[in-house]
Amino acid sequence: MLALFIIALFFSLLPLCLLQAPRMTFTHHFFRLELVSWVFLAALLFLGFSGYYLLLGRFYTTIYAISPAQAATAELLSFSIFLLAPLGLLSLRHYLTAFDLYGRLKLFLIFLLGGSIWIKVAFLHQLEKQKPYFTRSISQMWSNFTPKKKIAVLFLGAFLIYNLGSLTFISQGLVFSGDEPHYLLMSHSLLLDGDLNLKNNYNQHDYRLYMRPYVTIDPHLAPKTQGKYSFHSPGISFLILPFYALGYFGGGFFLPFLTRLGMTIWAAFLGIQLFLFLIKLKFQEKTALLAWTLFSFTSPLFFYSFHLYPEIPAAAISFYVFRKIYFLGRHSLKFFFFLGLLTASLIWFHSLKYLFIMAPLFLYASWKIIRNSQSLQPWLTFCLGWTTMLSGYFLFQQQLYNSLSLSAVSWRGAVSINESLKYALFLIKGIPFPYRWETLLGYFLDQRDGLLLYSPIFIFALLGFIGLIKNNFRFLLLLLFVSAPYYLVSAWLTQRTGYAPQARPLVAVLWSFGLGLAFYLHRPAPKIISSIFKVCVFLSFLFPLLQLKFPHSLYQLTTQGETQRSGELFLHLSNMHFDLTRFLPSFLKIDNHLWWPNWLWLGIIIIIITAYSLLPAKEMAPKSFKLRPRLIIFPFVVVIGLFFWFGYYPRTTLGPGKTVSFPNGKRLLFFAYSRAARQERPGHFKLLESNRDYVFYFSSVKPLDYLLIEVGSPEGNFYFKIDYFDETIFQQKVKSSFQKVALPLPPSYKYRNRLHLYRIKATVFFQGQGNPPPCWLRLLPWVRTS
Repeated sequence: MLALFIIALFFSLLPLCLLQAPRMTFTHHFFRLELVSWVFLAALLFLGFSGYYLLLGRFYTTIYAISPAQAATAELLSFSIFLLAPLGLLSLRHYLTAFDLYGRLKLFLIFLLGGSIWIKVAFLHQLEKQKPYFTRSISQMWSNFTPKKKIAVLFLGAFLIYNLGSLTFISQGLVFSGDEPHYLLMSHSLLLDGDLNLKNNYNQHDYRLYMRPYVTIDPHLAPKTQGKYSFHSPGISFLILPFYALGYFGGGFFLPFLTRLGMTIWAAFLGIQLFLFLIKLKFQEKTALLAWTLFSFTSPLFFYSFHLYPEIPAAAISFYVFRKIYFLGRHSLKFFFFLGLLTASLIWFHSLKYLFIMAPLFLYASWKIIRNSQSLQPWLTFCLGWTTMLSGYFLFQQQLYNSLSLSAVSWRGAVSINESLKYALFLIKGIPFPYRWETLLGYFLDQRDGLLLYSPIFIFALLGFIGLIKNNFRFLLLLLFVSAPYYLVSAWLTQRTGYAPQARPLVAVLWSFGLGLAFYLHRPAPKIISSIFKVCVFLSFLFPLLQLKFPHSLYQLTTQGETQRSGELFLHLSNMHFDLTRFLPSFLKIDNHLWWPNWLWLGIIIIIITAYSLLPAKEMAPKSFKLRPRLIIFPFVVVIGLFFWFGYYPRTTLGPGKTVSFPNGKRLLFFAYSRAARQERPGHFKLLESNRDYVFYFSSVKPLDYLLIEVGSPEGNFYFKIDYFDETIFQQKVKSSFQKVALPLPPSYKYRNRLHLYRIKATVFFQGQGNPPPCWLRLLPWVRTS
C-alpha cells in the first residue's frame, strides 16, 4: 500500500498543475506546490486506487485462479505508469498560452490513463489465453446465432456505428459539400417538381434548404442542355429520394440525418458482402469477422458511409455481382436477368468511369455463366437484363440530353465521334507518363488524400496480394482483372480528388483491397510484420476518431492548381518545433521529384513487402502465464515519447514564414495569418471582417527593444481587445480614430533556429449599424543593433 500512496503522490502533481494552468500567463507561469492541497488530493487518489486495486485483485483471483500476489503485482504495475506524471511540469518550459498549456497537460493525462489501460489489457489478454472467460462467453453467444442472425447483427452494428458518425458530423454544424448539394438538388427537383430540370431550382437557391442560408453555389449543368440538366448522373439522387422526402417533410435536423442514413444502408450492405464472401471461401469465422471490422470501421469506408457520393452504391453492387458470379450455382433465369440488370445499373451512377468496372464484370460473368451452364439460355438471359438496363438509361439520356454520347452527362457534354477520338488521342499521348505514375502513387501515398496514409492497414492488403501470387495466383489475376482497370484508367487520365473524403478514386473497388487484407490475415506472417500490423491497426482506428474531431481534414483538394502539400490531419499531429508533414509523401500536380519523403516511403513499403516475402512466418506457441518486462517497458517508452511529441512543446504549427522589411531597416518573419487580414504595407494590416479574432505570429533574429501596436479605423465604432500572448494589454472602444499601445522590451518565446517568437491576438467587434467598414492593425518593431 505504501507503493500505491507514492504513486498517488506523484500522479496528483499533474491534476494540480492542470487546475493552476488556466490562471497562468506568459510572464507568470510557475507551478506553486501547496502542501495541504497536494497531500489532500494524493489521499483521495490513494483511496480510489486502493478500492480499485482490491476489487480487481479479487476479480483476477476468482475468475482466473491466479495467486493474490500475482494479481497484486499486475495491478500495481498498471498503476506504476502514473509515476511519469511529474513529466507534465516540463511543459512549463515551453509556455505559449494558458489554453495551449491546459490542452497539452490534458493530453498527457489521457496518455497516462491510456498507458495504464494498455498494461491492464495486456495482462488480461495473457490471462484469457490461459483460461478464456470473456472470449469464451462471447464465442458461445455468437455460435448460438443462426447464420441469418449473425448477418443481421453485423448489418445493424455497422448501421448504428455509421449513423453515430453521421450524428457527430451534423452536431458539429457540418453541411453538405462538394458534389453533395447537387445530388440533393436533383432529389429535391424530383420530389417537388417531378423532373430533373434544375434551372428553376438553381435560380431559386433551393439548395439553401439544406445548406447555410447565405450560400450561393455554382450550377453544375451539362453543356448543350439550355441550362436545365446536371452533369452528374442521377443514380445517387434516385437512391436517396425516399430518405430526402422523409427528411424534407420532417424538416430541420431530420433532412441531413435521414438523407445520410439512406447511404449508411448501402455501406453496411457492402461490409456484409465481404463477410459472406470470406465465409463462402471457407475462411475461419474469426478471420472473416476481423477483416469485416477492419474494412468497415476505418477510412475511407467509414466516412463515405454517410456522404452522398456514388462510390459506395457502386462498390456494393459490383461486389455483390462479383460474389454471386464467383460462387455461381444453379439458379433460375430470373436470377440471371436480375444479375444483368444490376451489372449494367452502374451506368446510372456515372456514365463514363464505371464503364471500367461494368465491362470487366460483364466479361467475367459471361465466361463464368457459359462455362457453368449446359446451354446458352442463362447467358442470353443475363445479356437481356444487361441490355434492358442500358436501353433504359440511353432512352432517359436521349429524352433529357438529346444525345446518346457517353459524355453527354458530364462536364464536357455531348461530343461527336470525331471529337471523342481526338480527345482520346490526347489522353493517350498528350500527358507525360510521370504525371500518370505520380497520380497512381498519390491515390495511395499522398498525405492529403492517400489511402495508406489514412488507413495504413491497407498496406497489408498489398501483402495479401503477394501471398496470393504463391497460393492462388488465378484468383489474384481475376481480382485485378475486375478491379484494377477502374483506378488504372483514372490514374492514366491523371484524375485527382476534389472536395471529398480521402481515397475517392479507390472507393468503388475498395472491396478488392478488403479481400487482399483478408488474405493477409488468413496466412501467418513474420513476427516483425505482425508487430507493424498491430501498430497500423491502432492508427487506422485512431485516425477516423481524430478526423471526427477535426472534420475539415477530410476535404483537401489535390486537383490542378493546389500547391499546399500539408495534410491537415498531420498538421494536428505536429507541434511548434516539429512539422510531421515535412516527412510525409506528397504527389500534387506540381514538381515532386525533389520531395525526398516520396522516395523514403516508397522504400519503406518495398522493405515491408520484401521482409514479408523472405522472412519465415512464426507460429506463436502457447506460453504459460508470466508478467514479462516488455509488457511494462513498452507502454512506458510510448507514453514518454508521446509526451515529448504532444505535451512538451506548444501544439500550434506555424508553417513557413515570409520575411517583411520595415522602413526603419528592421526585418520580421511573419507566419501564416487569416486571409481576412491583408498586409498592405510592412506591418500594416487591413482587417476586412469584424466580430472575430486575428492571431499574428512573427519572429526576429534579435529580441525586440520596443514594439508599437496601433489599432483603429478612420470611420465607425469598434471595440478592440489586444492580447500579447495570453495577457490583455489593450481593451476599449475606439470611435473613428486610432489608439496606440507600446511594449518596451517585450518578452519572447524561444523558437527554433534561435528565433525570438511573438504573438499578437486582436479581437474586433463592430458596434455600429449596417456593414462594418474595414479597420487596421499596425505593428512597428525596433530591434537592438548592438
